[in-house]
Amino acid sequence: MFKKLKLTVSLVAVLTAGPALADENLVFVTGSPGGSWYPTGGAIKAAVEDIFDDISIQVRPGGGLANIQAVSQGLAQLGMSNNISAVDATLGREPFTEPTTDICNVAYLYPQVIQAAVVNPEISSFEDFAGRRLAVTPRGNTAEQLARLTLSTVGLDYDDLEQVNFASMSDQVNMMKDGQVDGFFQATGVPAGVIMDVGASRDLKLLPITDAMFEQMVEVNAGFSQITIPADAYANMDGPVQSVSFGTHVIAGCGVDETTIYNVTRAIHERLEDLGVAVAALRTTTPDMLSQDVGIPQHPGSARFFEEQAAN
Repeated sequence: MFKKLKLTVSLVAVLTAGPALADENLVFVTGSPGGSWYPTGGAIKAAVEDIFDDISIQVRPGGGLANIQAVSQGLAQLGMSNNISAVDATLGREPFTEPTTDICNVAYLYPQVIQAAVVNPEISSFEDFAGRRLAVTPRGNTAEQLARLTLSTVGLDYDDLEQVNFASMSDQVNMMKDGQVDGFFQATGVPAGVIMDVGASRDLKLLPITDAMFEQMVEVNAGFSQITIPADAYANMDGPVQSVSFGTHVIAGCGVDETTIYNVTRAIHERLEDLGVAVAALRTTTPDMLSQDVGIPQHPGSARFFEEQAAN
């Protein structure tokens, strides 16, 4: 339904890591500043390093697809991921060209929600993007892949738009505020800081993803779920908005030291309330949710931790 992505360039763009570090000195690839992944990585780093003096974490920006490559190739030991992309990677489905065998789940965190916000009052549906200007994240990011998929469910591709800007989240915010684009496409937690930022100075609205659109999306990847963005998620919403979600989780190289990942998992579990203070999307996450199956193998370290919790 959509073309293969060339991930190598994106991987180089988000990583300047050099060789992999020792297990106790971990590289953690996250997301773009302005989204929910980057501060989530920072909050997890703070929790782990506060409890364990022998573990140091370097948080770096990244992207959903590029993070999987980085972890699988040993350029990073930890990464933020989406379950839909991780499952595609392990199965070797597009945009991946072959199965990815060295990524394991550490902990489920929260649902990511597709959020297409527009400042052009003439746009009320995804179909209305025809001939309009859209801002999306750079190629190699899950949000950009999902933008193409979502548009395809209403018969559109980038060629049908007047302009597509591949930009960082901060640049997208400025484009929205300045009227350079009619809307932008995000796949992040609710509430999203970038949407609140634009909404503070511009009237905007979120576009609904209809049942018919969702049915086409779930045919591509069974990891999608329907979700309703509540009317109080952002200021001045006219009412709840129907959308689509998928899980955000932490991944690790399957060969990363078992005890190290056990301790990372323990820190996430013990400091979950503090993580919720730092990242709004984590406020509704419960300890039991951390261990839910995301469709890829569980890392032995986190599996051991969750087995001990279940036995207590």
